[in-house]
Amino acid sequence: MQRWVFLLLAWLMPSLPASAALLAELDTSTPQATVAAFRGEVKRVETLFLAYLNAPSTTTEVALSRALSRAGRELLDLRDAPPVTRLKHGAMSFGLLADILNRLPELDPATPPVDPRATRWAIPGTEIRLIRVPEGPDGRNWVFSAETLTRLPEFRAGVDGLPPLRPVTITDWAEAQRSFTGPLLAWLPPASLPGPLQWDLLGSPAWKVLLTFLTLLTAVLLGLACLRVVLRMTKGAVPWRRHLGMLSAAMVFMLLLELAYRFITWHIVLVGGLSDAGLLFNSFAFYLAAAWGAWAACWLVAEAIIAAPSFPARVYDANLLRLLARVCSLLAAATFIVLGANEAGVSALGLLAGVSIGGLALALAAQATVENLLGGISIFADRPFRVGDTIAFGTARGVVISIGPRSSQIRGPDGSLTSIPNADLAKVHVTNLSARDRWIFQHTLPAPRDMPAGRIAALVEEIQRRVAAEPLVETAPGWPRVHVAEIGRANIGIEITAQILTRDEARFRATQQALILDALSAVEAAQRY
Repeated sequence: MQRWVFLLLAWLMPSLPASAALLAELDTSTPQATVAAFRGEVKRVETLFLAYLNAPSTTTEVALSRALSRAGRELLDLRDAPPVTRLKHGAMSFGLLADILNRLPELDPATPPVDPRATRWAIPGTEIRLIRVPEGPDGRNWVFSAETLTRLPEFRAGVDGLPPLRPVTITDWAEAQRSFTGPLLAWLPPASLPGPLQWDLLGSPAWKVLLTFLTLLTAVLLGLACLRVVLRMTKGAVPWRRHLGMLSAAMVFMLLLELAYRFITWHIVLVGGLSDAGLLFNSFAFYLAAAWGAWAACWLVAEAIIAAPSFPARVYDANLLRLLARVCSLLAAATFIVLGANEAGVSALGLLAGVSIGGLALALAAQATVENLLGGISIFADRPFRVGDTIAFGTARGVVISIGPRSSQIRGPDGSLTSIPNADLAKVHVTNLSARDRWIFQHTLPAPRDMPAGRIAALVEEIQRRVAAEPLVETAPGWPRVHVAEIGRANIGIEITAQILTRDEARFRATQQALILDALSAVEAAQRY
């Protein structure tokens, strides 16, 4: 299976030749030099284009693509074009500009030199402008302006019907690009296709648009089918297996979209306005799948650690990892979404700046939410209690059911479930009743006021003996304590204080009941004596 995947990747994704020739740097030091460099690149690209038509292959197509990419990168101002469509915009602009310059006379050598302080220059007699970009040495790199590239279709229509003023093999670059296909479709005769398939749709033939749509639709449907299989296979599985399935489905989705992108750009070679929509949709879906995969990966790591045999079997730590997974997964997914927006032409810095501007209002509106989130983090950091503990806070008490990013769930003694904001819980005094290793037994028993002193002393010793005989009562020096605490008008108070060595409240209650009944029976026996 892996072998077939690698073959498919090599078939659909051309790579650069191993022995690519080194080329001389293009001279863009003056506007005239840039125009001359562009004319020279037109001749080189034309040679490579004819070589591809004579022998369609991945090698010849990559060589042609390298030449177009170099010309667009060095001679055209493509900074405003979205990165995902930049190569296509550069190739289309190159062809239109080549058609225009082939129909314009050579620059007059007697043209006065450009003022060194100038930042704009137009080819004499035209509106084709070049600008100086600051990226070059001493700020003297000249390129065709973005405004000019936007108006190239208008300028091309203005010279339509005029013959080239110099010998050229390709007289209409726009039409050549419109009918161009990659090696896998080089056998296809576009002219023999039915008429409706050759209709022009925003600069592209209808058959290319249809094939692009089918390619994207196939990738999406296969991805959804894979997701459906994963959901069926992981139904009822442990959490880490479910997240592993989601991550696998996301990676398959990304692979399918990448294959679709490569097939569209290298073999269908869609041009015109619809190509932007297709490439942007593919890029958006790819980064959306990447965000999905990053989200699943964060949860997979957390659940795999929790499921590991060496992981401490403590629910509190599992909740902490899940809270971290929730936060990290959202951050990771947001990162990929921002990267995808940047590829689509929405500047990441601009997006972050916009978020920052609205962040103040959002922070004010979500102040309580942020405060509760920080309260939850402080609870996890200080560890005053964990899920399953019985706590007392304020005048209430209950068992901790869950600790979430916003609130904690507390089940009261009556079975009711209360949601308490973490910020409130972090501010109050909390007593973790489950963390105690002992309970204090302290009660006062009444003895008759008229009982003789000697009998009372004997009663105190008997109660002391009975309490100390209880297995859960601590018998350290000074414990347990039984003594006369008060003399009332009708009774004498005998105070019993002991430490019950148990964490379980139910066992403490049972032991407390047994001690009270035993002490009462001792008092009754003393009265009968």
